Amino acid sequence: MCGICGFAARDPRAFPLDPGTLRGMCEVMRHRGPDDDGQLIEPGVAMGMRRLSILDLDTGAQPISSEDENVTTVFNGEIYNFQDLRAKLAGRHRLATRGDTETIVHLYEDHGPRFVEHLTGMYAIAVWDRPRRRLVLTRDRMGVKPLYVAETADGLAFASEIKCMIAGGLITPELDPLAAELFLAYGYVPGPHTLFAGVRKLAPATTLIWEDARIVAEEPYWQPSFDARGPGRRSWQDDQEELLALLRSSVRGQMVSDVPLGVMLSGGLDSSLVTALMTEVSDRPVQTFSIGFAGHSQSELPDARRVAEALGTDHHELVTEAADQPEMLGDILWHLEEPVADLSIFGFRQISRLARETVTVALSGQGADEILGGYRKHQVAYGSHIVRQLPPVARSMLWRSGLLDGGSTRARGLRALISDDPAERLLAMSRVLPSSDRALVFEPGFMSPAAEPAIRDAVLQHVPNEDLSTLTQTLYLDTRLALADQLFLYFDRMSMAESLEVRVPFADHQLVSFCLSLPDRRRVWLMRRKELLRRASQGLVTDQVLRKKKQGFFRYAMGLWLSHHQGFVRDVLLDERARSRGQLRLPAVARLIDGAGHLGIKADQQLLCLLLLEEWQRLFVDADSYAATRTAAAVTA
Repeated sequence: MCGICGFAARDPRAFPLDPGTLRGMCEVMRHRGPDDDGQLIEPGVAMGMRRLSILDLDTGAQPISSEDENVTTVFNGEIYNFQDLRAKLAGRHRLATRGDTETIVHLYEDHGPRFVEHLTGMYAIAVWDRPRRRLVLTRDRMGVKPLYVAETADGLAFASEIKCMIAGGLITPELDPLAAELFLAYGYVPGPHTLFAGVRKLAPATTLIWEDARIVAEEPYWQPSFDARGPGRRSWQDDQEELLALLRSSVRGQMVSDVPLGVMLSGGLDSSLVTALMTEVSDRPVQTFSIGFAGHSQSELPDARRVAEALGTDHHELVTEAADQPEMLGDILWHLEEPVADLSIFGFRQISRLARETVTVALSGQGADEILGGYRKHQVAYGSHIVRQLPPVARSMLWRSGLLDGGSTRARGLRALISDDPAERLLAMSRVLPSSDRALVFEPGFMSPAAEPAIRDAVLQHVPNEDLSTLTQTLYLDTRLALADQLFLYFDRMSMAESLEVRVPFADHQLVSFCLSLPDRRRVWLMRRKELLRRASQGLVTDQVLRKKKQGFFRYAMGLWLSHHQGFVRDVLLDERARSRGQLRLPAVARLIDGAGHLGIKADQQLLCLLLLEEWQRLFVDADSYAATRTAAAVTA
């Protein structure tokens, strides 16, 4: 696990960065790799990295080059099938290390930019092809690892974290108003946008090629197969066995490590099953980590403790207060760079800190809900086929009945049930700031006329050209949006802030394809969610785990947190600095602050978004920002 950064110059004869600047770019993300660093600077390109040593502790330093030094790479992540790749490469190449990084350069020698199709893992990779003066950037299939790019007058910058580009003077941090509206709509910034003007995310499963002083290609190299399950009728038992075999293979592949390893355990089905599969092959008690909240009935610590006892793990716990530590917000935003309106970021940062005291790598159950139907919106999507069987006149009467009006959960659910438009359907269930409220919150001069089309396009750009059920389409959109741009983003940032590598077995691309090819009734059965996973888990986890209902603790704790820190929120959003920006209508903001915890979840989400947006500008954009001071210190260190 590492962080990478660099710059490819338009002038192939130019040295794009001086050594001190590149070291500063690496230093500002030292948290991603406290063990080592490395740089390459030559005419046309500069690449740097920070290393968190996980595999091949002695000989795995980067950058790594091919035998003839024509191909050089830096990469962030893990290649889980590296041992099989090394065995295949050994007959054609001289292998100088024992790790996974070296497989990249030799695969590139054999296959060119399509080398990535042979990898199984989570990664962000930069390859410099010296004879062709070509830079190749690529990102893993599911977007577990981040990679940002910014095209400038002088060339192409890339980095695992945007602060590297700021530290190198490659970009000037400025707010993109359109991205701000996307953030207020989704509660995160959907790709390819970021809040930083001129900086974008490289999409998951995408390869970018820079050659002849320009981007000559940027294309996807993978899409999930919606028929991976194969033709013909299959029994529940057949599907249970294949699901379990794929997950078991993924867990075992992700347990490869030369440093201590554990698992984050919530006591829910997904993390409990991953823990159970780890215990099958571990020769010692698995290290498990859980977080709970004092004085709250929805704390999951008792559930996690029972699972740990049943599986015989070496269990570690942290008890904290749900409404404490607002002072963490600035540091969390510094690491996130792209705010996420979800208080889970606090909990995940704290559990990452707890785990890092004992291990360097932790597995997680994240991703199961998005591929197997774990949310209420998936029940709605499943039910939509019933509504679609209604006569057009009946559906028209529903539209005119008034039941679909307003922002209540019922109204939004009905709109999602009846709509044929995938963007309208997803936004009905998930949108934070409704279209009708934009003018109430934003000043006219700040609102972008392109916002509403962009908000819809964030969904429509991912709609596959396949005849899919509404549920399958919704699950796929979840993998491209909320999973990649929200959940994996804060998982990466909050864990790497503590120099902890987090792996996600449910994000294995073969497992994802299988799950997306399942019939709807395997995901939602008699309106019960994740049915196939529940059946496949029988005998591996307790009946209590199988019966346990999903707890959205942080979602409902949002109002508590905002009301508890009402004075802090008011000071940030209504002070002179915020007023001088001319972005927000202050009466509407004051109304949200006064009603914190009492106006409903959507109102609390809107208020949290506004707080994060203002804090983000103070942190990164303002002349006296923390980013300006911190990045300058990194360059001069």
